Amino acid sequence: MICRKCSGPGSLIIRKEYCYCNDCFITNINHKFRACIGKNKILSPNEKVLICLSGDASSTVLLDLIHVGLSLNNHKKLRVIPYFLHIIERDSEGEEISKVIVEQCKNYNFNITLVNIDEYFNKNILCNDNTMKNHYQPSISKNVLLNIPTSISEDVLTKMKQNIFIKIAKQLKCRIIFTAETTTLLATRLLSNIAIGRGSQVENDIGFADKREENVKILRPMRDITNEEIDHYLRIKELNPATDILGKGYGTSLQSVIRNFVLDLQENYPATVSTICKTADKIGSVTDNVNKKKCIICQSNLDCNQLNLTAVDATMFSRKVSSKVINSNENLKHIEEGNNLMFPFIYEKLCYCCSRNISQLNDPMLQTLVCRNDDK
Repeated sequence: MICRKCSGPGSLIIRKEYCYCNDCFITNINHKFRACIGKNKILSPNEKVLICLSGDASSTVLLDLIHVGLSLNNHKKLRVIPYFLHIIERDSEGEEISKVIVEQCKNYNFNITLVNIDEYFNKNILCNDNTMKNHYQPSISKNVLLNIPTSISEDVLTKMKQNIFIKIAKQLKCRIIFTAETTTLLATRLLSNIAIGRGSQVENDIGFADKREENVKILRPMRDITNEEIDHYLRIKELNPATDILGKGYGTSLQSVIRNFVLDLQENYPATVSTICKTADKIGSVTDNVNKKKCIICQSNLDCNQLNLTAVDATMFSRKVSSKVINSNENLKHIEEGNNLMFPFIYEKLCYCCSRNISQLNDPMLQTLVCRNDDK
């Protein structure tokens, strides 16, 4: 095997086609990372950036790439002021994962802030540059999400974390947030979004930049790196992630099933992931975000078109017919969306998917979510 860059002996093969030696491979990954940031021209010199670490494989690689970029002494140096954040998701494993992440950051001489995901329910999150304590109590959010379908709970947790990212970024006066999604994860998210009713949000959920929040942008600088490359990077650099959940697809959720489907295809058809992501890049919104009514949870534009009959109306009508509670003279135009149990507050405060998610939660949770976001 011959390295395609230096013509020396190769040591690994990417996508069953491209051969690299270890040094050229690491150089190539660093180039992909910097190029993804540079070609979009969003960062300013010495920009404050909130870097969100989950502890998985891609997060561990992101941490190392940030360290390497800041350590350079030439024009390729990454000129950002990094702030690191980890959200504790699980009450049983969260403490151990957090300890590993804190130790990783100490090895690079970085400080990190830990925040429990239950802080989502607090209007004001207390944040400082030191590691936060007393956040290892049992998780309220896990108890709330315990009795709803796993597909919905996974989506709800993702949106909760994004809202915490934005809150912390505003407190630290960071205009930019870095997350560690790889192209493999984004490919599975594209299909999952369409399946759960977030197809109109693909541009922000899959693209390089999520621009739904007016003053804070979520960037994905690792969107050109695959899970396969992440695994090789960890092996060569001898890095150990805090948790091994990237791309494993375990579980019974719809997202897990789609993840398994994409990964199985990728095994035999190495262009699967790149093809899906290139398709996502071509999907955009026909309207801008200015002066639009937005979902109070995900901040996506609400579809407020006044069609005579929508798919949502048809679904609600079918539900009422099947339960025999509809009056034969009832007109669909008189259905009050805010009082509908199947899609509460749809198109008034929530998008289709968030409304469907809220309908699966108990009443106290619904009131907490709506009231908290109305106070923004």
